[in-house]
Amino acid sequence: MVPSRAYSHYHGGVRMLSETASAKIATPLTVKFEELRSREGYDPQKESPKFGPLWRGGEWHLSDITKYMTTGAFLLLNHATDNRELWLRRFYSIGKEAVRPRRPGELFGYFIEPGKDCDNLLNILRRGGVEMTTPKEGTNFKLGTRELPPETKLVRMDQPYGAFAKALLEVQRYPNLRDETGHPIAPYDVTAHTLPLLMGITVHPVKAPFPQLRGARTAAEEIPGSNACIPPPRKDLFAIYHSSVPSQDEGWTRWILDNDHIKYGVLGDKELRAGITVYKPAPGITGKYYVILIPDQSARTLLEGYRGNSMPPELSGGLGPQGVKTLRDFVETGGTLIFLNRASNFAIEQFKLPLRNVVAGSQRTDFYVPGSILRIELDTTHPLSYTMPKETIAWAEDSPVFEVTNDPGASVPASNVHVVASYPADKDPLLSGWLLGGELIKGKAALVEVTMGKGRIILFGFRPQYRAQSLATYPLLFNALGSK
Repeated sequence: MVPSRAYSHYHGGVRMLSETASAKIATPLTVKFEELRSREGYDPQKESPKFGPLWRGGEWHLSDITKYMTTGAFLLLNHATDNRELWLRRFYSIGKEAVRPRRPGELFGYFIEPGKDCDNLLNILRRGGVEMTTPKEGTNFKLGTRELPPETKLVRMDQPYGAFAKALLEVQRYPNLRDETGHPIAPYDVTAHTLPLLMGITVHPVKAPFPQLRGARTAAEEIPGSNACIPPPRKDLFAIYHSSVPSQDEGWTRWILDNDHIKYGVLGDKELRAGITVYKPAPGITGKYYVILIPDQSARTLLEGYRGNSMPPELSGGLGPQGVKTLRDFVETGGTLIFLNRASNFAIEQFKLPLRNVVAGSQRTDFYVPGSILRIELDTTHPLSYTMPKETIAWAEDSPVFEVTNDPGASVPASNVHVVASYPADKDPLLSGWLLGGELIKGKAALVEVTMGKGRIILFGFRPQYRAQSLATYPLLFNALGSK
């Protein structure tokens, strides 16, 4: 469970997550009992300690949803009222356990070294009530015999919300959960949320006992944060593709740009099918977009959009063949196309690039990465890697993995492909989370640039701006957006 959902758990509180079957917004459904299917670890046709009483089918309304949720909420409140002393004693014991001195060999805390995005991480912790400890004035913390950089902070576990800090700072080792047929059991959300890895910040776990506390100071005040990854302003604009089918990845991308006051344009299916790749900043003035960014979305959805009569005609049809032609003309005449994560499959298929996705069609028993942090190595001589270290992270979730091919039917030769990032050939790609079949991707490409005509296509095999959290890979995206 990601820390934001379980915030109450890490703050000595109680939380109840309620998810109730949909009624197609407000349209009633009729469901037969035998049509109910097992999911989320329970069988809706069998009563159990986790599930019951059984619903025997019938009509399901919007009112049924609200009744289920309010009933559950008031049952919790009534239980707390009837068992007030028990609840208070339990809250007390939880708080007492949180602040007890750590025994020898237990995790005492984490050192957080200063860095580009360190203030952002520290402020996240401070907003959660986590206190920071700084060394005695005129001294620095030490890790063994090594002196850590000035401004290194210590986050102790023996504080009220130390468990919250631990959840954000530690590496996740997700269990290899399988069902009775041997298939991996999908997580509720994702399997990793290690903020230091996502944000490119160095942390060190420290075991008890820890003798360097004499004269140390503890505080929890918030400090101004900044984003050093913002690209310099340009006179011309890039555009984000807006699919008629809503994309969360588009929303996160636009939130990042809006939050940093970065101007951009928007091109939808209608414009691209009509061959439009320009904008009008003022009456009588026309500018041409220099980059079009296509957020994470499946290749089929990008090409076809909503099918049939499920939506009005103006929202149906996706990019279609005409939109593909517009994008091809755009890049061949000097533009840059950037595809994120699954959208890269669309580019490979529609532009006949000399690449293949080596994990396409893999069974989950052979390859599975349901939202994890992987290790990649960069060609630091390439402009896309400007300011980046040799090794960084990639957020992988339903992500393609590239291999250059010599397909005679490709639109450009293999020599037009430049591998910018790849998974290490001699190391475990997994840094945090869950990865099955890691051997399949060793030495394979995660970020490539393909020249086509006068322009280029940049394919990210991961999400460099994942949920506005993966600050470590923001520079890769901004370098792509900020260059021609």
